[in-house]
Amino acid sequence: MEVELLSPPPGQLYVEDLWRVRLTNTSTETFSVFLFVTIEESLQGLLMDATTSVFTLPPGTMYISSAELSPISTEFYDSGFEASVARMGGFPDGLYTVTIYVYEDGGGIIGQGGITQGVQNHSPPELLFPVDGEELTDPRPLFTWLPSIPQEGMEYSLTVVELVHGQVPQSAVNANPAWFLQEGVQEPQLAYPIVAEPFRTGATYAWQVEGFYQGVSTGASEVRTFTCSSAEAAGDDGTGVWSFETGDRVYCGPALAPDGSVICGSDDGYIYSLDGSGREQWRCAFGGPVYAVTVGARGNIYAAGASGMMCLDGSGFPLWRCSRTGTMECCPLELPSGLVVAGSSEGVFYCIDAVSGEVTDTLGTGGGIRLPAVADSSGRVYFAGDDGILRCVEVSGSGELATVWERRFEEPFSGGPVIFRGRLFAAAGRSVICLDGEGRTEWTGDLPSAVHTAPVISSSGVLYAGTGSGNVYALETEDGSRTGVVPAGAVVTSTPALTLTGAMVFGCEDGRLHCYSPSGFGLWWFPTGDQVRSSPTIGVDGTVYFGSDDHRIYAVRGTGAGPMEGGWPQYCLDSSNNGSLAVPEEER
Repeated sequence: MEVELLSPPPGQLYVEDLWRVRLTNTSTETFSVFLFVTIEESLQGLLMDATTSVFTLPPGTMYISSAELSPISTEFYDSGFEASVARMGGFPDGLYTVTIYVYEDGGGIIGQGGITQGVQNHSPPELLFPVDGEELTDPRPLFTWLPSIPQEGMEYSLTVVELVHGQVPQSAVNANPAWFLQEGVQEPQLAYPIVAEPFRTGATYAWQVEGFYQGVSTGASEVRTFTCSSAEAAGDDGTGVWSFETGDRVYCGPALAPDGSVICGSDDGYIYSLDGSGREQWRCAFGGPVYAVTVGARGNIYAAGASGMMCLDGSGFPLWRCSRTGTMECCPLELPSGLVVAGSSEGVFYCIDAVSGEVTDTLGTGGGIRLPAVADSSGRVYFAGDDGILRCVEVSGSGELATVWERRFEEPFSGGPVIFRGRLFAAAGRSVICLDGEGRTEWTGDLPSAVHTAPVISSSGVLYAGTGSGNVYALETEDGSRTGVVPAGAVVTSTPALTLTGAMVFGCEDGRLHCYSPSGFGLWWFPTGDQVRSSPTIGVDGTVYFGSDDHRIYAVRGTGAGPMEGGWPQYCLDSSNNGSLAVPEEER
């Protein structure tokens, strides 16, 4: 006789689960049987047993439930357990062993089976904001709630419905189509996405949050209502200032020259210089798609792309071209010593004389180098590759490269490294990794989905990383603890940039440039005709410059504040795209 208790929901055990049994009679005989069930808890021992009525078990497989087994005689051996089951209908927290014995009527045991099940009951979420009946003026409110306890492994769904006149809120949530529904929320908050249908002015809405553990509901919150008094965000932030059309997609992140000119490359094979009004000042043929640009300390421009690296002066006159490097996808790094370093897609790290364009040394790796190198205040250079190795190298005054240390990780890097307070931060797979200056791992912060961008860090030490789930996560640089989430609602495809006030701008696969406050409120968004993979740059007046796959370079009015001072607030540190903290040797 084979006996199988069908698995109850994860972390739960209810009385009715004891009788969801599959019995398989492998013989050719028909038996009259009854079931005897014992419940034991790992710390408390035997808590109850139960005996069913007699039933007929023919050859083959039979699924049974309490309906076929009634009446059932139950005996409790612990009054507290009995009271808890009577009150909740389920078992209190504990580790239970359920054993089912099949007795032949008038005979002995002919089969047995059972399971061991851990029970961890979760409290339902409790709504915090908006409070019941509140009139909202923010068109994109931050919905918040107290999490279910225990919190580990919990996910939530947020449902918002519009009330029809006279409806009871609970009935509306049960019956009305969802105005907005977001499932799989992993934090006890959600900013209303700017891609969602705006709330109607004067309309009343009901909202509810339901908790889930391993896909099984653990209970829903109460239902609350709110009214929206404004459906539009105030102010002119997020309005277009100008756009400039190129001949192909703009993957390159713009850089700003000392005179305020906007330098940007396009896949059409040109490097462009635009003035503050978006008017073309000059263009220079590169010979293939341009993926990255850097403005050096003296105003020289370094461009990287499918044809290697090129250097121009501030007027657009070509100074030299280095084609032996092969394809370069990342911003070149200019050092105070007059050298430029960058990696190639073929996996070679190059050091080049910034005056002549001659290669002074190379360092081979085991995979493509698609992320920009950075330099610390001492001049040490750090870079990461597709081979999963983060490297530290010394660059001599004559341009020779010497490896100081290497650290291997399980997955290829997707962002970084960046430097903050003497430590390195990089992204690989679903993790953000922190290392000290000698390459020792200090912490690893795991995120729910893969990181798609380089980290940026505020002056106060909060790290932000954009992911494929459409969220930008905030982590403390001290210990990697997660402190917040910005739910953009679309795959984050460009590295964020931080303003002086802490607002964050970044591009997404939905073709929009998004702007959020430090607390996660959506401030504005700006639409383009295709996905935004160009990392934005913030000008001193707050204007945001970026490119789009729709072939255009854009300038958008920002929050009125320039880039954040301190930290690592933009892609490659600042608006020059030169990720160097190094100072000339004579100034150290």
